[in-house]
Amino acid sequence: MDIFDIDKLPYSEFGSIIKRKVRLVISPETTGEEKVAIVHVNIPPGGISDGHLHRESDEYILFDNDGAVILDGKRHEVIKGSLVHAVKGVVHECINTSNSKDLNLTCVFVPPFEPYGSYPELIKRTKDFLKDKGTNE
Repeated sequence: MDIFDIDKLPYSEFGSIIKRKVRLVISPETTGEEKVAIVHVNIPPGGISDGHLHRESDEYILFDNDGAVILDGKRHEVIKGSLVHAVKGVVHECINTSNSKDLNLTCVFVPPFEPYGSYPELIKRTKDFLKDKGTNE
């Protein structure tokens, strides 16, 4: 059994003005899991995840606070504890509507997404971290 302390995992910053912290918790490249990838995203007050899509993966997004999501151009308000399903190919973005609280998202990708952008570097740092901790041998 592995226990992941999310706050100790390496992260990469995404975004231009308001940076969000992205951690790759589980993936084929980091833990060897082949069926899903799990990403943790911390969005500061007023932040947004930028519109994007995943061509080969459905994404399930669990909100730890109130916020909003835009799915194919339509905005939906989301309450704390909600699970959003972004179907593969659907452009989506998550918004922290709070002026004072961080929004933490747990994102599950089925099947795992193909790494892009800053992910290859984050994969290397996460693998090194897990190896040093004895979690991923």
